[in-house]
Amino acid sequence: MMNRFGLTRLPFSKEIAAEDLFEVKSHADAIARLKAAAEGKASGVLTGEAGVGKTCVLRALEHSLNPSRYRVTYLHHANVSPRDFYRQLSMMLGLEPKAHPSAMFRQLQAHIEELADEQKVHPVLLLDEAQLVPTSMLEQLHILLNFRMDSRAFLSVILVGLPELRERLARNLLSSLSTRLPVRVHLEPLAAEHVGGYLRHRMAAAGSTQEVFSEDAVLCIREATAGVLRKIDVLAHHCLEAVARSKGTLVDGGIVQEAVRHCAEALR
Repeated sequence: MMNRFGLTRLPFSKEIAAEDLFEVKSHADAIARLKAAAEGKASGVLTGEAGVGKTCVLRALEHSLNPSRYRVTYLHHANVSPRDFYRQLSMMLGLEPKAHPSAMFRQLQAHIEELADEQKVHPVLLLDEAQLVPTSMLEQLHILLNFRMDSRAFLSVILVGLPELRERLARNLLSSLSTRLPVRVHLEPLAAEHVGGYLRHRMAAAGSTQEVFSEDAVLCIREATAGVLRKIDVLAHHCLEAVARSKGTLVDGGIVQEAVRHCAEALR
């Protein structure tokens, strides 16, 4: 497959540099709004259905922030206790975790304030799969964001998750946290007119100079995946394998239908 299409690597794998990520207007707008939030020392929420590109947006966001001014920390083990959360965060910030949660909390706040006051560095915490975070942990975020009697913003938190995250934050129990997350971004699946561009971009980024996916193939892929990037990647990879087995060089609608049969479960 690699030689047939002039590829230097697999085009639809997760292993792609942040600067090579495909950026449609909706993704660019999401990155710009979240970057503005970090630069303004604000916090926010990024939601979207599974596979629409939330993690890609986070990677591009981190890439866009000056590392000498921002300390980006990514956590995806969301379903943890406050103790485990503080332990993970302490270790990722280079601290030796204290024995008790209250001591770790004080240590974290002191370190975050030190970063801002002495090193002029603003920490940005990206908390993925946040729809799974226990309510007790979300309440801790409200407390963690409160610095110097709520008069300073030393930390930005971006909660990332499925659409039900917004519903959880709307409940009265979490109203104090919700008001501290003013930036709200929601990602939709890729629009039909961008699917072809996405396929060409990923192939080119992997070294191919050929036009591999025909117009009818693009339409079939959009229909089978509903524009969900993760499903597009899975189906496009199977399409390349199918056309390579047939010793062809062009993916057409028939090849797509064959590939759909091979990966139907992954597309549900």
